[in-house]
Amino acid sequence: MNKSPKLLVLAIVTAGVAALGAVAASGGASAGAPKMVSYEVRNNGIEFVTASGSSNSFPGRLVTGDRIFARDSLLRAGAQIGYDNEVCTVTFDGNDLCHVAAVIKGKGSIQMTWLWVGRNLSQNGPARFAGVIEGGTGAYANATGQFTASALPDGELQINARIN
Repeated sequence: MNKSPKLLVLAIVTAGVAALGAVAASGGASAGAPKMVSYEVRNNGIEFVTASGSSNSFPGRLVTGDRIFARDSLLRAGAQIGYDNEVCTVTFDGNDLCHVAAVIKGKGSIQMTWLWVGRNLSQNGPARFAGVIEGGTGAYANATGQFTASALPDGELQINARIN
């Protein structure tokens, strides 16, 4: 896969994974002041499903209804703390609606959603985007909050999450 499609997929997947990793690092949702957590997300694979078939290479322009599946490693200080699985559906106006379930080793999972606005305007995707944390399982059963994802020069994403 060439670098541009890889960055696109990595950005999508990494955002979800990073936010979940941030929640895992914070120990889950709890009462009191919000926790700010940061970490990186590394893409481990992507699959594009379009009307013409399935491919792990960027197939070119995506259209409404196409899907992108991805899996990422969640990293903190270089150590893997979990992984995520993500699905994005191409909606209208070049936007992707993305859902991710991040699994934190020994803690549970966290669910997140975001609308990646204008992806088709740039194959690499936006340099920065945001989303919501909507709950989870185990230690994260009541997790809520927001995250921002910023693309790094190496293609990974930096996640900064506010966990309530």
